Amino acid sequence: MIEVSCHCGNIKITVPATTETVTSCNCSACSKYASLWAYFSPTEVTINAAKDAISSYCWGYKTLEFHHCNNCGCLTHYTPTKIGNQNRMAVNFRLVNPNIIRSLRTRCVDGAADTWVEIKP
Repeated sequence: MIEVSCHCGNIKITVPATTETVTSCNCSACSKYASLWAYFSPTEVTINAAKDAISSYCWGYKTLEFHHCNNCGCLTHYTPTKIGNQNRMAVNFRLVNPNIIRSLRTRCVDGAADTWVEIKP
């Protein structure tokens, strides 16, 4: 199990294990967030948060809701909306121990061009 936490600790996310890759996306939202996404089934992820600790933001195609801490502002994860892929959510691995990140391959995808293909960094 790996625990992901926002800076202040109001949001703690537990995932079953690490992944082999994380994804860096260059779409307009992800490039601003500087996130590294690790993907999981929503059934594998446990989110523990203080009451009213999480806010969300949805834009564009409205398939994803980006969630962040109301106190420290850290972007912690995204979840699918009703029109998104219900079998996949993402956790921001920028919030895990840096040693874990160093052990993973980073995939860069072209969300800016809306192709979602892997690109060279």
